[in-house]
Amino acid sequence: MKSMTDILTWVIGLIATGLAVYFFFWKYKTDAHPDGDPKYLWMAIGCTVVAFLCALVFFVRRVNKEEEIHITQ
Repeated sequence: MKSMTDILTWVIGLIATGLAVYFFFWKYKTDAHPDGDPKYLWMAIGCTVVAFLCALVFFVRRVNKEEEIHITQ
């Protein structure tokens, strides 16, 4: 069974990725202003940073784990 921290980082990372896509494509790019509203761009960048940090935490926790390989003769 996976640890609760791994599941939590995956869930938060996926939600942050979805929000980043939502804020960038559906809010920033389709805004009525010609240059877009910078508030949505910064929200998308913030969500991207959160998703990146979740992925970093997930993979850094995996570095020190060794898998035992049993070789029988």
